[in-house]
Amino acid sequence: MNRTLTHLILAATMAYAAPASAAPFCADLGIQDQLPKKYQKRGPFYSDVSTGWIIGHDQLKDKYAVTDETTAMWQNIKAEFDKHGVELVVMAAPPRPLFASDEAIDAMGLPNDVDLSEIKTGFSAYIAALNSAGITAPDLSVIADSPTAEEFYFARDTHWTPTGAALSAAHLNAAMRNGSVQDSVARINATATYEEKGSLAGVVKEVCGTRPTIETASAPQYAQEGSAQSLLGDAPVKDKIALVGTSFSDRYQRDAYQVADALAFMMDASVDNFSATGGGLVGSMEAFIRTGALKNGSYKTVVWETPYSAPLTYVDGLRQILGALQMTGEQAQVGTLEANIGKDWVGLDHSFLVSDVRSLEIETGDINSGQLIVELVNVDGGKIRTKLVKTDRVSAELRSNKWTISLSGMPADQIARIKLRLPKESKQVVAKIHFFN
Repeated sequence: MNRTLTHLILAATMAYAAPASAAPFCADLGIQDQLPKKYQKRGPFYSDVSTGWIIGHDQLKDKYAVTDETTAMWQNIKAEFDKHGVELVVMAAPPRPLFASDEAIDAMGLPNDVDLSEIKTGFSAYIAALNSAGITAPDLSVIADSPTAEEFYFARDTHWTPTGAALSAAHLNAAMRNGSVQDSVARINATATYEEKGSLAGVVKEVCGTRPTIETASAPQYAQEGSAQSLLGDAPVKDKIALVGTSFSDRYQRDAYQVADALAFMMDASVDNFSATGGGLVGSMEAFIRTGALKNGSYKTVVWETPYSAPLTYVDGLRQILGALQMTGEQAQVGTLEANIGKDWVGLDHSFLVSDVRSLEIETGDINSGQLIVELVNVDGGKIRTKLVKTDRVSAELRSNKWTISLSGMPADQIARIKLRLPKESKQVVAKIHFFN
């Protein structure tokens, strides 16, 4: 018998009902310097056995402050998509701690200086700023105040559930088309179950010695609705959407939470998934841009899925993306420098006006992943440092040794010197620095 999404959410929520006693999975989770080194930046971890919840301290940081420079980057990025006739929209995963029950929050004993209401306010302001910049983005934190809140995220994994993905797609569709979230969700008339072993459960196993139980969540089943034309074999061509995101849309390298399916169902469109696990803010979007899909008109809409751990407030990443976008258009090369670079700083005396150079493109031989740090030194000695990143998680054919940085709106005037380093490389490579306007 089919069970509606609403019914299964209710059943799963009741299954989470827990005894009143509260205790962490083990005390060592809460001691940062006792954690394995790979977890120390994310810890300490707050947990409660009775509700099953685990939250890392890194999830309690407010990373959502928006500056004028950030807003300018968003507007410039949107303008580049507009040039290709493509609508850029954002589906930003909201802060996970907002979705834990009051019982779980009380039992975990979060630090006294953590104010979840401030985190929520900061996230909502960030989303409002995106919309003000002309980029449609639903405020998914509102779901934290709804009856479906506890089914949005897993208790022992950092990602949203298949239900969370469905609700996110429904809210995005409503924001884009002034539609109804409720009507979209009501169209889901069949569900299955999904089992998640949980990345945070893995932390517990390594630190405490035992792995918590696997979580079971509802998983919507999507059936594309047929039309009279499709039954006659004369179906209209659906709009194409590119989903560009992170592990939220590429879990276990197979979109385990059905984000692409949810978008296709809610928007009645064809969705191609370009997401990449471990790519951060830049990885999958830079790779997508390099496919040439924007120039050949393959997609009408690009959905940029972003996690709460990497919001679109990181200016260095935005400059890298904008630089890649600018390279898809007509640009004139106005100069080239060459230098051997490696893990130590290498400086080059080179004078230019920022207003005369739109972007830099730096080629790094056979190095196409890792980090490249660029420092521009102004004539008055002021320095602007930008960290560019590339991931090896995208497919080999989409990797590139070309690192771009947009200088649009950069708070500098007359540059006198350029410094570069590859902090994670033991060897030196010949770098070519191209200047474009």
